[in-house]
Amino acid sequence: MLDSPYTPGAGHTPPILAGRQYLESEWQTMLSDIGGAGRKRAQDTILRGPRGVGKTVLLSRFQQLAEAQGYDTITIQAAAGVGGIVDGIRARAQDRLSQDRPAWQRAKAALQRLGEIHVTAAGFGGGVTLNPANAPQTTVDPGTLADTLATLAREIRSDSPGGGLLITLDEMQVSRAPDLALTAAALQRLNVEHPDAAVAFAASALPNIDDVLRDAGVTHPDRLFVTQPIPVELARPDAHFAIVEPARQRQVTWSELGTSKLLDATHRYPAHLQLFADETWKLAPGPHEITLEDAERGLARAEQLVETRTLDPRWQRAADRQVQLLAALAVTTTESGSDYATTKQISDVLDRAAQDWSDTRIELITEGDIYAPGRGKLAFTVPTYAPFILRNYEARRAEARVELTPLSAMSERARSQEPSRTRQLER
Repeated sequence: MLDSPYTPGAGHTPPILAGRQYLESEWQTMLSDIGGAGRKRAQDTILRGPRGVGKTVLLSRFQQLAEAQGYDTITIQAAAGVGGIVDGIRARAQDRLSQDRPAWQRAKAALQRLGEIHVTAAGFGGGVTLNPANAPQTTVDPGTLADTLATLAREIRSDSPGGGLLITLDEMQVSRAPDLALTAAALQRLNVEHPDAAVAFAASALPNIDDVLRDAGVTHPDRLFVTQPIPVELARPDAHFAIVEPARQRQVTWSELGTSKLLDATHRYPAHLQLFADETWKLAPGPHEITLEDAERGLARAEQLVETRTLDPRWQRAADRQVQLLAALAVTTTESGSDYATTKQISDVLDRAAQDWSDTRIELITEGDIYAPGRGKLAFTVPTYAPFILRNYEARRAEARVELTPLSAMSERARSQEPSRTRQLER
């Protein structure tokens, strides 16, 4: 069948944003409160979760909801070694001033405190240059940044009652430490010095964001930010709806066996739901039903794509000690039947103290291969990683430059552990 309704790929908005309605509702309520009462009602939000759970999509949805209420948005995409919040504001100022946006024009004097702004042709689309080559570079302090944001928000709200200014930061965990510290301090200054400012903040980040913020010198990030965990798995009814509803809108039905097959194979992981459903759709002859046989063909194709595009490239890049720790996690979770393993379980399987592999754990968390769903626990970001590792570990071990523990030894130690009490109930 042609014209698939599914949208695999990073950052692509699915046709049905299932399981996130409560977050959207809470966000809309907060935006309305800020529009009326300012920062006193703000909850600076970080959407925290592993890759592939839809954080960027939800952040974009937050932006859409804000703009529908009259907010203007400064969107920032964090990337290692590049600019941060001040550069993002300058770039947006260049865009808005070149469009001759009234609120931004009135706030131009405040914006110039973040760096020299030069507007040609009286601002009528003639172009804007921020920080030209002959202008001195400006070091921005948190108070100045807060004053600028408050001024801009006031001007925006004067044109759009109930609106304000939203700042979004995607991939927050890769921002430079000084920029994270500046962002946090500016938000705090807004709370103290501009309690009536209609300024909202939302970000997306990997699960290690709390550690990243503390390492950047942000004190008590849990008091400044509301961290909203985004689970790896959708609840089964939500995952079911995300698959069958887009097809129903095209007058196509999924068989119950086909849907169940897809939900089980993907572990209801949002990124894989879209990919597996898309491949099934493209291979199904149709025209009005997707059968179990269609789902089986689609899953086989999708699993091959996941391995060749995602799992194998990362597996080949992983260092030897990283490979061994990934194998220990795969063995432990497979033998216990749990979605995660405890630090003690992994140490027993490796026959090594936790401090001996703590640096490797941090490396894998930073890479996004694993995450900590709770204190003293580790889990795979991609649910289908474990069987891939178990199939490929011994080949990697044979090529390793250091001695790695055989899979058979790890499996024997895992089986000798007490029966797992952490098996998770089907949600």
